[in-house]
Amino acid sequence: MQSIPKQIFEYIELGLTYEMVKKNRSVYGPNEISSTKKLGLFRMLFGVVTEPMILLLISISIVYLLLGDRGEALLLLCSVVGIIGITFYQEKKTETAISALRSLASPRTNVIRDGKIIRIEGKDVVFDDLIILNEGDRIPADAKLLSDRMFACDESLLTGESIPVNKDIGQMVFCGALVVGGEGVCRVMAVGNHTEIGKIGRKIADETVGRTLLEIEVTKLVRNLFFVAASLCIILALYFGIVKSLWLQGLLAGLTLAIGLMPEELPLVMTIFFALGAYRLSTKNVLVRRSSIIETLGAATVLCSDKTGTITKNKMKVGKITSKENTENLEETNQISIHSKMILQIAYFASKHPSFDPMDIAITDCMNEFHQNGNLSLVSKLDFPLTPEHLSMIRVIEEDGNYVCYAKGSPEAIFELCQLNLSDLEHWTKKTDELAKAGYRVLAVAKSTSILKEIPEDRKSVSYELYGLLSFVDPIREIVPSAVKTAYDSGIRVIMITGDYPETAKNIAKQIGLKNSDLVYTGKELSLLKDHELKKVLNECNVFSRVNPEDKWKLVRFLKAEGEIVAMTGDGVNDAPALRTANIGVAMGERGTDVAREAADIVLLDDSFSSILESVRIGRQIFDNLKKALGYLIGVHIPIVGITFLPILFDWPMIVLSAIHIVFMEMVIDPTCTIVFEKEEAESDLMKRKPRDASEPLLDNELFINSLIQGFFSLLSVVSAYWITQLYLKGNSPDQVVSTATFVTLVFSNLFLILANRSLHESMWSRMRIKNSMIQYVFIGTIAVLLLSIYLPGMNSLFRFEPLNFLQFLVAILVAFIGVLFYDMTKVSVSRWIRKD
Repeated sequence: MQSIPKQIFEYIELGLTYEMVKKNRSVYGPNEISSTKKLGLFRMLFGVVTEPMILLLISISIVYLLLGDRGEALLLLCSVVGIIGITFYQEKKTETAISALRSLASPRTNVIRDGKIIRIEGKDVVFDDLIILNEGDRIPADAKLLSDRMFACDESLLTGESIPVNKDIGQMVFCGALVVGGEGVCRVMAVGNHTEIGKIGRKIADETVGRTLLEIEVTKLVRNLFFVAASLCIILALYFGIVKSLWLQGLLAGLTLAIGLMPEELPLVMTIFFALGAYRLSTKNVLVRRSSIIETLGAATVLCSDKTGTITKNKMKVGKITSKENTENLEETNQISIHSKMILQIAYFASKHPSFDPMDIAITDCMNEFHQNGNLSLVSKLDFPLTPEHLSMIRVIEEDGNYVCYAKGSPEAIFELCQLNLSDLEHWTKKTDELAKAGYRVLAVAKSTSILKEIPEDRKSVSYELYGLLSFVDPIREIVPSAVKTAYDSGIRVIMITGDYPETAKNIAKQIGLKNSDLVYTGKELSLLKDHELKKVLNECNVFSRVNPEDKWKLVRFLKAEGEIVAMTGDGVNDAPALRTANIGVAMGERGTDVAREAADIVLLDDSFSSILESVRIGRQIFDNLKKALGYLIGVHIPIVGITFLPILFDWPMIVLSAIHIVFMEMVIDPTCTIVFEKEEAESDLMKRKPRDASEPLLDNELFINSLIQGFFSLLSVVSAYWITQLYLKGNSPDQVVSTATFVTLVFSNLFLILANRSLHESMWSRMRIKNSMIQYVFIGTIAVLLLSIYLPGMNSLFRFEPLNFLQFLVAILVAFIGVLFYDMTKVSVSRWIRKD
């Protein structure tokens, strides 16, 4: 509870009682914006289990159980449980981080209840509450101003404009705005979803979140592979039944062939790739709300960015000081003239300290940067505050027993105070117009012409001398120009969409290096264009100003309709609909609103524009590495299937590869794809490429042909080892020695294929110059387990292995290496041939 200031004493009896608070909360709801609905445990589990690949894994597990192969069935079911566990963990981690951000943004406020002033959480405000707002407060709900003392607020999070707005009695103040000047008593008129923020939130909820490009591609790939596997299953079953009259064996062989052809590791690989990618981004201050979106960001073709708070700092800075003789650009100099310093000092003495007004803060920062001498501790004896009738701030300062008036305000108001003659008025008006057209916010400063013996009763009872103009600019973030250049090098188009003035937008666009920066369209001009005219404008224009939320939303939808993959950045409520509609919504975490963060797919915790390009880089890297993993997965399944069924089809001496052998292979394949390929460094041209075509499949012609070729050479190695051992090296235990040697060749062929698949276009020798720390661990671990399974008594019985002599083991390794070497030589030529076509 607080003591009651005199100026609001008359409102004490108008506050709500606790009974009224309870009633209003039940009728109008809590003061919380409904966020994205959290899925319950059952719904989340159902959503994961009904994914196509998860259904496939479960189906394969059931088939193995029917075949009596419990080991493989349990392994696959453990993979399903692992995927579900990772999904739950990632969802919980993301929601926890978002909740933490939401709690930081929840403002506390003073309310009048039961004749007392108490401070409560913003979420506890109810409809019809009487709230007291002071400088620095974040407005918790939409309210009507009942009483004010020069009330001004920063509505940039709603409007996109960084200039404070003065409010009069009877006007509305909106949830999310920041009070930067004065104080006021307000009556709450809307809470939660009924506020202006809440209305935008409802629009966001209407936008469905579509699947990512990769999710669509994987679904298509699974469908195609399933069709191929089912066709081969039927063909093999018919062959056994018709030719050999072994219908049951044929059916079992066909089902097993179908199972062997399906890369059941793919969903687990994808999940871990995205989970680790999300973790890597989190270390760079990028929070991923939906991990699969990382890949889509890597395919982005257009980056639509808000200006205020995203490209710029949303922090006013003194850009120029103009005297009658000249103009000094403070962004290009380390020192200023005596006259400019005097202008700055006058503005400082005419400002409140401390202050939440961004221009007062900018003046103070500028003084700290350039001031050398002078007493800055003088205390004001009287203030003539800014009013709608008098757009000037005047402070009366006592100096050595006398009084001096320092004034700052809108140029027109200061010109009037100084009673300029016609010639001077034309001169200063022209200067002001030039600065305004260049995108600056301009204040004039003046000082009383003589020393005053007494404090003046009125601001106009004193004669003033105009000293000059201060020009303010919302500076760009230093990293943005280089980030824009990186985007252009990567084939990504950058579009700036802002609610600010056209000249300001044009000036900012030039500073950050946007193409066609002189061409600017306003929201009003866009509304007059027909669809075909808008299409032409979008092909040329990269700067849109004076746009409202509807315009942003419309631009993003139109770009998507033209086939672009759109990433949209923003921090304000006005950005939220476009964030939701874009393929990738990127919200700012430090100063962004809850609505923007809830609408976005990723949140930049440091609000750094460069983090967006880092996300693009990681997205492209993930897609590259996922293609390598997929090519490897398809390639290694071919020899597994081939060595199992070629002896059956051609009546060769049998090799017994049981389920436990396949389990061993899965132990190699899964960690290889998830650990080695995920850890693979990006290729040198990654950020010099154009974004991949949205229609490009994950398994394109180049990858598919390479996968078949590597699978063929690997199968050829395994078959060669089989016949070499069968004919020359089988020893006294022919069946087990042949099976063991063949399996060793299969394992080492897979290990060598890791090296060959580290790059889709380079040889494994050239790729060895780039370090991947996980390769040695996978090699050492796999070989160690293989040796134990062959030579450790008990384990070799479990695996049905016979210990090999040195020659048998060496031949198996050499045959595997030669086969992969032939593939690696072929791979480079095939890639060049396919790319040329």
